Amino acid sequence: MTPEQIKESLEHNHQIIIKTLDACPNIVLVGTGNPVLRQKAQPVSLERGIETGEELKSTLKKYREIAGYGRGLAAPQIGKNESVFVTYVDDKFKTYINPKILEKSKDFYLYREGCLSCAYTTADVKRPRSITIEYTDENGSIIKDEVDGFLARLLQHEYDHLEGVLNIDVAEIGGLGPRFSDPLKEELREC
Repeated sequence: MTPEQIKESLEHNHQIIIKTLDACPNIVLVGTGNPVLRQKAQPVSLERGIETGEELKSTLKKYREIAGYGRGLAAPQIGKNESVFVTYVDDKFKTYINPKILEKSKDFYLYREGCLSCAYTTADVKRPRSITIEYTDENGSIIKDEVDGFLARLLQHEYDHLEGVLNIDVAEIGGLGPRFSDPLKEELREC
């Protein structure tokens, strides 16, 4: 990228963050002194999980309208120490209540991850290619799914929020940097 392209990219990302914070004041950013991003989330009842899931969906929808991207959001990111996250994949929201990752594959992918709570900073993160996750859905059913590829990466990113871990904490050495590229063009990479 040329210096002018970098400057334009940073200005564009700055505008997205300003608009997002105006529209979604409940989003918690790292470094603001709120300890919720660093705490292990607590289990919730089905009713509470559904309520929090709806708030997460509403916030993520607003963010997507502003930024044009955004695939997941966890309860700690809106200031709630609760074990709930939502995803937005294939034009559908999905709520995960009290999830647990039961198994992880021994092979990995690399991916340049952004995070609503980390604003401008992206991180190259190595994650298992596939996982087995168990969670309660909005109907109260306990679901056990085996997922791989991008969805496995997304679920691990959101699950980490429930463990008090951010993508910047698990970045590869030398893998932190400002967002210059279009997050919709990022791809899983072999490692």
